[in-house]
Amino acid sequence: MEYFRFLKQMFRYAGFIALALILFYGYGCRDRIPEQKPPQVERTALNAAIIADTVIYDVIVKNPDASDLWTEETLRNLNRRGFVDLIFNAVYREELVAFDYFTGQAMTVRDIADLENDAEFSRENIGMLQFSEEWYFDEENLRMKKRVNSVSLGYEVYDTDGRIRGYKPAFLINLN
Repeated sequence: MEYFRFLKQMFRYAGFIALALILFYGYGCRDRIPEQKPPQVERTALNAAIIADTVIYDVIVKNPDASDLWTEETLRNLNRRGFVDLIFNAVYREELVAFDYFTGQAMTVRDIADLENDAEFSRENIGMLQFSEEWYFDEENLRMKKRVNSVSLGYEVYDTDGRIRGYKPAFLINLN
């Protein structure tokens, strides 16, 4: 008799339990896609999203540690010397203007020649470039685009033991 009373109660609540399980499964176990909001970004005249109007970052272009195989690998296709020579040659031909990194004052060809005659400086020791860029995202073609506004050339500075202490800016070149 007890058993039948238990079954009767089970059937009375079975509908509620089944409904609760269906609701739980139907609403709680499905993947939810968040609401898609339009991005709050500025746009260029060509409708590309402006991701950053100014990004400044350093790039090591000469491996200071020959045992650092990762840096060697990342620089394997870089023609550092060719790039440095292109910049210097354009400055000497007065096609590009070099600026003092700290003061922003234009440097003369004589200033660049004096830099190259300084015992602390060597084109071979240019080991860091600092870029100032604008970043854009073309949503239509799903492409990232960058515009380099300036580049600074930094050369290695050594301590008394011959270890690299850091980098000193040679000059800055505005490209746009």
